[in-house]
Amino acid sequence: MTNLDQDMPKPSALARSRLTVKALSTTARKLRFSTSNRSDLYKAVGLRPRMIDRVFRWAFVANTALVLIMPIVSAIFYFGLLASDQYQSETRFVVRTSTPAIGQDQLGKVSGLPSAKIVQDTQIVTNFIHSRAILEELEKAINLRERFMRENVDFASRLKQDATFEEFLDYWDRMVKTSISPSSGIITVTVNAFSAEDAHDIADAIMKSSEAMINRLSDRIWQDVTATSKTNLDRASENLRALRARMAVQQNESGVLTVESSSLILSSLLTKLQQEKIQLEQSYTVKANSMGKNTPQMKVLAREIESKQAQIDDLQRKVTGSDVDNLASVSAAFSNLQFETRLAEEQFSASVRTFEQVQFMSNQQLMYLDSFLKPNLPDEALYPRRGLGIGLTALGSVFLWLALTGILRQIKTKVDL
Repeated sequence: MTNLDQDMPKPSALARSRLTVKALSTTARKLRFSTSNRSDLYKAVGLRPRMIDRVFRWAFVANTALVLIMPIVSAIFYFGLLASDQYQSETRFVVRTSTPAIGQDQLGKVSGLPSAKIVQDTQIVTNFIHSRAILEELEKAINLRERFMRENVDFASRLKQDATFEEFLDYWDRMVKTSISPSSGIITVTVNAFSAEDAHDIADAIMKSSEAMINRLSDRIWQDVTATSKTNLDRASENLRALRARMAVQQNESGVLTVESSSLILSSLLTKLQQEKIQLEQSYTVKANSMGKNTPQMKVLAREIESKQAQIDDLQRKVTGSDVDNLASVSAAFSNLQFETRLAEEQFSASVRTFEQVQFMSNQQLMYLDSFLKPNLPDEALYPRRGLGIGLTALGSVFLWLALTGILRQIKTKVDL
């Protein structure tokens, strides 16, 4: 082979020069059609890629695999094979009052409850539905936790076995939604569960527990109202009893049962005595013409006339005289006592009526939930929306992948400059 090389003619200087020019032209053509990145320059001239270029290449691959491919594949796998069906039961109700059947004016006089309290109770009901108190009640009533921890429910949807009450409350807020119509005050409650029966039972239990809570609030109000009305009744009764006792003392001291009857009796006696006196005087005048005034018979008539006049004067003093115990002063005292007694009797009667109304209404269901849309038993599962879940996951993955790819390209461009 050495001999062959020696036998081959060596290229002239002109030929070597032409070969060099051709190689440089080829290299310049490659550089002209390539990018301005250093990595492309190295590749064009046949140099080995740098470590940073390999890092970015793997970053692009990892971004595509982790951000674009894996989330979409995981969503397809979860929503297509693992996600448990969720059934939704809905109920709608309003908080009403039974006052129209009793009379709203009477209720206002007795309890002073404003109509705005119903609006307040509506807010109280929705807050109660999302509170720990209802969870404790439903746990006792329908074993609520067990319904969300069934083994056939997928791991991502079911409640954890060791969930605290705070975690349970957060989970409950995701499964139960409430809304209030501002114009009508209608409360809408939707319950998601992993079986149609559970969704219906939970919605029905929510209604019953909320209604019981409203009744408890009403009972507390009526306990205070009843206690107040009972106190007023006792006070009115004691006042009336004291006035009647004073009346009895006055009657015993004056010897007068009623002013009207005593006045009638005294007037009758006075009239009778005056008539008798007139008859005696007439008899005295007639006899005085036939016999002397000093005769025993005339003296007897004179004493009888004086006696009748004394009786008349005594009765007149009792009726209108200046004595302390005259009928006029007794009448004034009796009138004051009778007036006070009548007022006390009216107050007592009003207190009795109020107390009876309060007792009657406190035994009624004053506030209640009127459910015009009972909890329904779902026919099919509405959630999860598998196609929507996969589509949203794919869309989010694509946007995130494009954003990260753009960021990586920007970083790589700055590194290559």
